[in-house]
Amino acid sequence: MVMRSVQYARGYVRIRVTGFGLERFLNMAAFHGIYMSDVARTAEGMELNVSIPGFKMLKNCARKTKCRTRIIEKNGLPFVMHRYRKRKLLLGGVAFFLLGLFLLSSFVWLIEIEGNENIPHETVMVFLEEQGLRVGAPKFRLSDRTLQQELLNNFAEISWADVHTRGTRTTIRIAEALPPQEIIDRRTPAHIVATGEGLITNVITWSGAPMVRQGDIVQEGELLVSGILELVPDTPDTPLVYVHALAEIWATRYHPIQFTVPLTYQAKHFTGNNARSRTLQLLVLGNFSLNLPGGGISFPYYDKITTYHQPGVNGNYPMPIILATTHYREFTWQTRTRTLEQAKDLADQMITGRIVREFDFGIDIVERQVQFEEAEDGLIVNALIVTHERIDRQVPVN
Repeated sequence: MVMRSVQYARGYVRIRVTGFGLERFLNMAAFHGIYMSDVARTAEGMELNVSIPGFKMLKNCARKTKCRTRIIEKNGLPFVMHRYRKRKLLLGGVAFFLLGLFLLSSFVWLIEIEGNENIPHETVMVFLEEQGLRVGAPKFRLSDRTLQQELLNNFAEISWADVHTRGTRTTIRIAEALPPQEIIDRRTPAHIVATGEGLITNVITWSGAPMVRQGDIVQEGELLVSGILELVPDTPDTPLVYVHALAEIWATRYHPIQFTVPLTYQAKHFTGNNARSRTLQLLVLGNFSLNLPGGGISFPYYDKITTYHQPGVNGNYPMPIILATTHYREFTWQTRTRTLEQAKDLADQMITGRIVREFDFGIDIVERQVQFEEAEDGLIVNALIVTHERIDRQVPVN
């Protein structure tokens, strides 16, 4: 690919060689260092590509080997320039276009961030803008190594970073560090209290005085394990010892859920009418946007999906242009009804969704009880979620 580009830039001709000394002709040309390519046998002789200076040197080889050469094609930039030498405006426009491409390739037009899961994308972008990396920033003012070091120095959550600029695209790849383990200062006296109401099932104490036992019902904030110990229990005026209470307290908890599933509801009905609008955003003019012809909708209700496309060359040279295409789908609201079985299925899905959203993965779901009651406005759902979970929380001793 590179050789063909260089060959096209210098110009070359394809010639046909005829005669009885073709092999000798090739050997003599190679001996004189003449570069030939795409050599092919034909019924009349052979054809090959050779540069313009090489073609002039082949005349001596053809004369000595008694071969004849004839130009079949002329290709390359010098022949194109010679063909349009009198069209100065066209050549000037081409030169201006190439100069514009060169200038535009000196800026960053696309920034990609990969690997961030807990660190917000906006936080990283704001920091990069403070360091000078933004869309439209000149590349000669940026240093990938410096940006990489600044990310590591300013974000404790990042354990590895790589900044790579190629063409007009800058890619930032980061690896987030593991969350630091909680360090327990056992020199600080602490109690253990309940995080919520529950029925105690297990009490495992390593330090401190247990205040509850299996089968007790506790309320939120109630003392479970005391960090204050009597040196001699059941003795008046005995000295007190303050410790850092450590324990695991497990309890059975009950979480009631109540809601109503309506039997009549409003649903979207898509009519099949679609529309489209396009917007051209020019980054080189400071995010200037231009609405392209063919836009505009008259739908009272619609869903829309917008896609963004930034054209470029070879993937590493995105252009300072973003084409935003918005698709509109018209719909109308229709009143629909559910059967009792459909309402019960929907209620079961809603309960499962709430369990997934509101309960941690470390909580065991022991039982799920659901009762239904019909009403005029829908189906009343009464659910009880029984869990087995830890309810201990440490608080400092006052």
